Amino acid sequence: MLEFLLAGFSTILEPQNFVFLLGGVSVGIILGAIPGLTATMAIALVIPLTYYMNPVQAFTMIMGAYNGGTFGGSISAVLIGTPGTPAAAATVADGFRLALAGKAGKAIKMALYASASGCLFSCVVLILVAAPIARYALEFGPAEYTVLMVFSLTIIGSASGESIIKGMIGGIFGLLFGTIGLDLFMSTPRFIFGINYLSSGINLIVMLIGTLAFSEILIQVEAVARGKVSGHLPPPAQKSDRYLSFREYKENLRTIFRSSCLGCGIGALPGLGSTLAAYVGYDMAKRNSKHPEKFGTGALEGVAAAEAANNAVCGANLIPLLSLGVPGDAVAAILIGAFMIQGLTPGPLIFREAPDVVAGLYAGLILSNLLLIVITYIFTPAFTKLGQLPTTLIFPAVIGFCFIGVYGMGQNSVDLWIMLFFAVIGYLMAKFNYYPATMMIGFILSPLLEENFRQALILSKGGYGIFFSSYICIFFWLITAYSLFAILRGRRKRAATAGSRQA
Repeated sequence: MLEFLLAGFSTILEPQNFVFLLGGVSVGIILGAIPGLTATMAIALVIPLTYYMNPVQAFTMIMGAYNGGTFGGSISAVLIGTPGTPAAAATVADGFRLALAGKAGKAIKMALYASASGCLFSCVVLILVAAPIARYALEFGPAEYTVLMVFSLTIIGSASGESIIKGMIGGIFGLLFGTIGLDLFMSTPRFIFGINYLSSGINLIVMLIGTLAFSEILIQVEAVARGKVSGHLPPPAQKSDRYLSFREYKENLRTIFRSSCLGCGIGALPGLGSTLAAYVGYDMAKRNSKHPEKFGTGALEGVAAAEAANNAVCGANLIPLLSLGVPGDAVAAILIGAFMIQGLTPGPLIFREAPDVVAGLYAGLILSNLLLIVITYIFTPAFTKLGQLPTTLIFPAVIGFCFIGVYGMGQNSVDLWIMLFFAVIGYLMAKFNYYPATMMIGFILSPLLEENFRQALILSKGGYGIFFSSYICIFFWLITAYSLFAILRGRRKRAATAGSRQA
């Protein structure tokens, strides 16, 4: 195995191949940081450039763009409160609060090191245990996925702030918005209100930009109008606010490791993806933190948890792809196309037919993290300077990126109206102390929950016993019950602590 990897590194470190890797990472960071342009889109834009490359160069550039794009979304999430990619949505809660406190540089570096750590961890898992994990992932059927989605819904309890009722309301609205479009099995339109364009459902990125980005702009414009804010981001109060110390990284190492494990597990399961991984990682970090009350107010631990989890998916979703030829998500599906362009078929035989390509892919993914650190470290001062520009320059630019990103996906003006609709909803939720993240979680889980729930009932001919028919189902029911118990216990403790302080 060591010789296998060394051969891959020696190939990637050839000047021409290394340039392609550098270009892929750079393109990924730039596109990921622009709201609406995701890591998936970065790969899709890079693939046409690979037609005349050899397989090693092609996959080196593609994996660099994937890794860079996944991290790039956190830059705009920290600096302007606008996640560049859906995977960075959970980073906004603490990353942007740190930036508003003059600690934008510290937040970006925490996101950077956590992202690189998560991806490197998933690379190790990919290299060592790809086949066993992939075989285990195949044991998940519709019933197992349904119970997993039910467990994932408990994240809403942690993301709901002080009022679990408000969190549940937000989650229910998200689940309802997720049902808009054609029925998954009957192909009949639901809740489209005569707008045929809605037959394909609401795009996650459109909803995300409206709910989290545009609504934040409205809130900040209102604050500026009332004289509450003099500029977009304040300068660092002290020199240490620009950097992340080794002690701060070490304090969050346990959180990074836990989120990396969660990201690997979620990435190895087809259909879940990095956005869900980020929310699950953030939720688990909050539950296990000694100071959960700091989450959402500018906690480095929150940034570390979300970023380690979403980037750990990068390596993990290659596990079913390379071992079994099964795409884990949209990115993996695009990668299958890239393999076919190069005359290769992903699956067990690829390790024998093209071992040099696999070795180069592994090495490229590992080295992309090192390049990610170098590139971001060099340009972080420039990023933070941009964030400190006057709001009269920042807000129009962000609004422009929102419109360009949303319209550029489908070239349809209806998406712009949908974005504005969710901008108003996000604004009202923030004004009345509802957490938009709860609606986002419900929306992400809605199609997965509905599809697998209905498939399970079809397989069991309407029998609900299928949801208790395997040890995987029982395991997730048990941790769901424990999760609910832990949430309620934590809330009682915080209420008791608050009461004793007032007394």
